Amino acid sequence: MLTASFTFDMLAPVGARARLVSALLQSAAVLAALSRARVSGRIRGLAVTAVALSVGGAVLSAHGARYRAGVADLISAGLLVLIPVAVVQEFRRDLTVTMQSVMAALCVYVVLGMLFASAASAVSSISGSPYFSGRTSANGSDYLYFSFITLATVGYGDLVPALRLGRALAVLEGLMGQLYLVTVVALVVSHIGWRRPGDLG
Repeated sequence: MLTASFTFDMLAPVGARARLVSALLQSAAVLAALSRARVSGRIRGLAVTAVALSVGGAVLSAHGARYRAGVADLISAGLLVLIPVAVVQEFRRDLTVTMQSVMAALCVYVVLGMLFASAASAVSSISGSPYFSGRTSANGSDYLYFSFITLATVGYGDLVPALRLGRALAVLEGLMGQLYLVTVVALVVSHIGWRRPGDLG
């Protein structure tokens, strides 16, 4: 579901319909992750509320000022946070580090990129200022591209944040991307097949 959401966001045309489809795909990814993770009823309730707010925000953003689009992006970022929550919950229950654990860790990395893209779009919409230097406007594909280039610390330099908050987000994302790969992913990969001591039956 994350792959479908990412691909759609990169290739979709600009418009209200595309924003709604994107919200639905992200919502499906969150619900799938939570159903797999066997999380508590409270988190499930929070997820259903977040999904409703995300889809509702996507619909409302098509009929209003830039603030509605910004709020819809913030809700989308909040919704995506639930995927790492589900992954951590499942990982705590599982007694063995498997290839599925590695894939889950990589999914969280993808979620980080999508989350920062939503945050960047929200900052631009709410501030009413162009997010990128030398560009009067940007679409979801631009934000997603910039986010993953920053997360991977590739630094092509074709898109540069103009806002101070945008620069701060870029620094934070770059640091998180590097630290996540060299700590969490590396640790999970190095422990494939590991079982907690005392859990061998």
